[in-house]
Amino acid sequence: MTSAELAKLLGAGADDEYSCDVLLDELCATTGDLHSLDAVFQATIDKLTSQRHVLNARIADLTKQSAAAAARYHDNLRAPERLLQTVCSEMDELEDRFTKVSSSAVVIGDRLAIIDKEKSRALETNELLEVIQLLNAPVSAKKTTNKLFNTLRDPTQIHDACRVLKKLQEFAEELTPSAATQGAIAEIDRLTQSIETDLLNGFSEAQEQELHGVGNSQDFETMQLNVQSLLAYNGKDKVADRYVWNIIQERLTKNRLALDSVDPAQDMDALCTKLRAICKQQFAVVPRIFPSSVVAYVRETLVARLYHDPAFGILSHLERLLTTSPAQAYVETLTWTFEKAEKLTDAIAALIDDPNQRPRMDAFLEAQLQTLFGAHRATYMSIELELLETAFATTLHSVQFPVAPFGKQNKSKLKAAASDTPPSSPSAAAKAEKTKAEKQDVQFYETLLAIAQDTSVPARFAAALEATTARGDIVLHKSDLLVDFYVKAFGLYCATIGDAYLSKMCNLAHELVQEPLLCMESATRFFVILKHLIQHVASFDRQYHASIAPALTSAPTVQTVCVEAKRTTLETLEGHVAFGLQKTFLAIEKSLVAILSAAQDKSDFLSKTGAVSLSTTKACKQVVAYLSPLLTVAADALELTNRVQFITGLTAIFKDTLIQHMKRFKFDPDGACVLLTAYRQVFRPHRNPSVDANFDFLHGLANLYALPRDSLVSYVTEGGIAATLGKTSLHELIRRRWDYKLNGDKIPI
Repeated sequence: MTSAELAKLLGAGADDEYSCDVLLDELCATTGDLHSLDAVFQATIDKLTSQRHVLNARIADLTKQSAAAAARYHDNLRAPERLLQTVCSEMDELEDRFTKVSSSAVVIGDRLAIIDKEKSRALETNELLEVIQLLNAPVSAKKTTNKLFNTLRDPTQIHDACRVLKKLQEFAEELTPSAATQGAIAEIDRLTQSIETDLLNGFSEAQEQELHGVGNSQDFETMQLNVQSLLAYNGKDKVADRYVWNIIQERLTKNRLALDSVDPAQDMDALCTKLRAICKQQFAVVPRIFPSSVVAYVRETLVARLYHDPAFGILSHLERLLTTSPAQAYVETLTWTFEKAEKLTDAIAALIDDPNQRPRMDAFLEAQLQTLFGAHRATYMSIELELLETAFATTLHSVQFPVAPFGKQNKSKLKAAASDTPPSSPSAAAKAEKTKAEKQDVQFYETLLAIAQDTSVPARFAAALEATTARGDIVLHKSDLLVDFYVKAFGLYCATIGDAYLSKMCNLAHELVQEPLLCMESATRFFVILKHLIQHVASFDRQYHASIAPALTSAPTVQTVCVEAKRTTLETLEGHVAFGLQKTFLAIEKSLVAILSAAQDKSDFLSKTGAVSLSTTKACKQVVAYLSPLLTVAADALELTNRVQFITGLTAIFKDTLIQHMKRFKFDPDGACVLLTAYRQVFRPHRNPSVDANFDFLHGLANLYALPRDSLVSYVTEGGIAATLGKTSLHELIRRRWDYKLNGDKIPI
């Protein structure tokens, strides 16, 4: 079997490409070729099978070789790993040993330090015991090489001696008291006082040079060393006191102010100027002498002494000024001295440059200021309130209130005033009595009006209160007494201006609308007085908001007390005004009745010509003339709701009075037309729904006379007049119709 394409395929590594289709055609050409092809395939398969067996054997051999190599590799790794574990274990053990050695070294070091300390302490104790023995021995036996003892005896080693003495004091306190050590302890105390005195004297000598302006660096170094020794010796207070005393002695005692000065305020200014200069100079010196831990304390000690020194400080000057001062001079002097002291305090506080030390100094200075004036504050408050009460009383006594007249007025006074017809032939005595009464009325009113118009009296009350509270704000600044002071001062103000002044004025105004001063002008006069009274009340309220309320914003509870006092005063005044208005209503009613009774003629509402007349009656003109100025003055005096309520009440009184007046006269239709027109016109500028309702009702009553008889029954029953007025009054009014009994027939109502 031959096939070129198969030869190409079987040719290993042949580069020639073969065609599968051509190969199949060549192989399938003959049957014989198929058998040859099968043999070829079988031979090829056998060859491939044998080749596979060879490859499998080779792979198995390689696997065995690889496993053997891996086993050898792992065996080679186990030895370094065991070695590494051994090294790590030995390192951990070595680290533990190092730790133990270090701990042991620390313990050994601590024990060695303790041993050294105990050794030093033992040596020091031995040396201190030797010093104690030497101090306890006779003077002749005190010759030794002990360094501590020799230090105590060497004046040039005073600072070291100070430290030795401190150790001796501590050591002596641990010893059991016995007769054997009493001499040594006494000697220690003596040496302590001696060395302390020497240190203070040395400090004073060096400071004296500084105060004289000739101090040098050596003087400052001496002061520093002495201060350090004294501070270590628990002598902070003593060295600070000595430092301050030297300043007082040098700066103040040599230039003391004269006791009988002409101008105490000028002397106070000079003292404050001098104290500020001292503080300014010494505040700069203190840090150069004292350690920073006590600088603030020394400065505070200096300031406290300058303020409270009983002989040369502000306290001495203050006591001298206030001891024999009268009350008014006392409060005034205390006020300006506090102002000057407060300015000095602020000036001293400004000398502190360190912002961290400023809050402490501010608090300390404020405490000194409060302490300096604290003893005077309770006394000041009592005196100031007494002066305020006296000032109020003096102002009140300067007001000459008119005296209310006594007795009853002539009942015919209003009627006579309302009538144009003079009384028949009065006697001379009656004329004189009438003239006297009229003058008395006018004089009372004019005197009261002058008082009401005078704004100087309330202004004097307010000025006294403002002056008192202004001084209180200064003297009681940042004091708990300030709010109590305001409460009491405002209480006096309320009692004086409210109860004693305005209430008195209001009560006297009541007399104008009562007998024996009751007259046609009474109501108008009352409202003239009331207008000024209300202005004074408004001024009183403004005074509270201007001077009292701002000062009590930080004390709401106390402010509530003052508000309650103001409210009580205002309620009292409102009660007086309300009472006066009630009396005024009665006076107006009496005046209206008097005018209508005197001026109204029985024929005023009956037509004489048969034609409608639009002219008003004489009584109507007089009522209008009476009400017009009254309403103008009342509207000017009252405001808002009060004005509306008064006008409404007045129309109600006018309505009731006019109804009663109508029951006395006969009306025809023409008379009914002229009844109300002028009256309503008077109230028109002040109209409101209630006023309109009252006049509408009166117009409804006027229609009782204007309507025909036939329409009257339906008008009365359907208009609701009967329900409002009542049957009795309604019948009384209807009976006043001119035609009520026309031809003997009554109106059937």
